[in-house]
Amino acid sequence: MKHVIASVLLVAMTATAAADPHKILVLQTEGRADAKTRKKIDAALVKLATTKGAEVSPGEITFTDAAAAVGCKPEIPACRDEVLDMLTVDEVVYATTARKPGGTEIEVHRVTRGGMTREAKMVLATGQPADNLENLAPLFSDGKPPEPVVPPPPPTPTPPPEEPAPPPREALPATAEPQPSPIATPAPMYPERVDQPPVARRSRLPIAGMIGGGVSMTIGFLLWGEAGTIQEEVDTHPTATIGQLEDLKLLEERGDSYAGWGNLLFLTGMALGAVSTYFYIRGRRSRSALQSARIAPAIFDDGAGITLTLGGSP
Repeated sequence: MKHVIASVLLVAMTATAAADPHKILVLQTEGRADAKTRKKIDAALVKLATTKGAEVSPGEITFTDAAAAVGCKPEIPACRDEVLDMLTVDEVVYATTARKPGGTEIEVHRVTRGGMTREAKMVLATGQPADNLENLAPLFSDGKPPEPVVPPPPPTPTPPPEEPAPPPREALPATAEPQPSPIATPAPMYPERVDQPPVARRSRLPIAGMIGGGVSMTIGFLLWGEAGTIQEEVDTHPTATIGQLEDLKLLEERGDSYAGWGNLLFLTGMALGAVSTYFYIRGRRSRSALQSARIAPAIFDDGAGITLTLGGSP
């Protein structure tokens, strides 16, 4: 009884396998070749892909169109599986063409489950029949989908060798600190400042203002020069047609804009430079008016004493 059941199951599995062949869809060729050449390439690929036990059929779209319909990028492996699921096939074959010196380069791709792809190239010489693709026959010689290539595992990084710990350093014997000399020396007498007012810190804002004013005036001069150049173009511009009159109007508006900005920047720069120059001169005068006083020891004919100096630098 067990042998009979096993035989029935084997017959059923064989019938299921025979009823579900390997489905291959040859999509339309892409590239810069003409439509007639692409159709001949498609027919040649259908012929090459036809093997025993495989159901080969031509497609109506390109692989790029199929990926766009799915909404993914063709170069991503996961996108290839989505295209296969949408087309309900086990394998997709498509080709791309590119113009090369002396002929047309044909690159054929076989895409199977798992995002795996096998590729082959050939150059179709100028004048050679487009349906003669025997150089691509090795790509279809086995009639089986390409085996997935498992990348080798990355090498395990070796840890760097541990450096030996340095030997402990021996403790140095404590040395006695030198004692100060018992001989007392008198403190030297230096001039001493008294009643010195604080020195005002020099501000850099006036200098920056003078520089900014000069730059602004220079830009104003440049804009005036550009406005003058535009005015010369306005004087010589033709006015025969409506289009020329409109161009003349735009040119005049552009010249007025340059002149207006030139006036604004020149006047602003002049005012900023004048104010900054005033504060710069005022600051220099206030610093020169500061006075100082100092006391210093002095030796006279009949003895020693101190002197008091007012004004000047120490």
